[in-house]
Amino acid sequence: LDSKGRPVAHCTSFQGLDAPTWQLQVDPEDLECVMGHTSIRLVGTSDKYIAAEGQILRWNGHSVLVKAVRELDGNLRKNLRMPVRFPSFLYPITGKWQGRRPILSHDLSCGGIAFYCGQPLEEGEVAQLVVPVTAQPLLLSVTILHRNQSEEQVPLYGARFTDLLREEESMIREAVFNLQLHHPCSGS
Repeated sequence: LDSKGRPVAHCTSFQGLDAPTWQLQVDPEDLECVMGHTSIRLVGTSDKYIAAEGQILRWNGHSVLVKAVRELDGNLRKNLRMPVRFPSFLYPITGKWQGRRPILSHDLSCGGIAFYCGQPLEEGEVAQLVVPVTAQPLLLSVTILHRNQSEEQVPLYGARFTDLLREEESMIREAVFNLQLHHPCSGS
């Protein structure tokens, strides 16, 4: 991640992040994005890796040597939001409505989703939502948290994923990183 928390590159560590320095292999297509930074935040796609901040010391081809600065809050990975648009559907569980409701996503994180929906939803309603951008489409339970101000003609809702399995969270996390990395150095 860059200093503003935006994913900028994918890399591989050949040792754990508990060492005082890390040697990271940066994917060739992401090199230019990373080279413009002096410090980075590393967030693993797996739960077994910590989130950490480091200072870039030097480059050697596609490898970068990074000095460990500090460990970061584990919630960083869960709260990382990726602006992404995809059409999908909501299916009611506790709502007073029936049938499916079309939505358009606004952003996605491991903790929840923001989406546009032209039909009214109530705070606290529980529904199921199809997330088609993961390796396999997921049908996930969400709780509607709030209705936000919207620049579009339809309301923007925020929802929290509920009862996520570890595998589902991992699939969402991987999708969030991969979606951002399809737009390197985008700044969005």
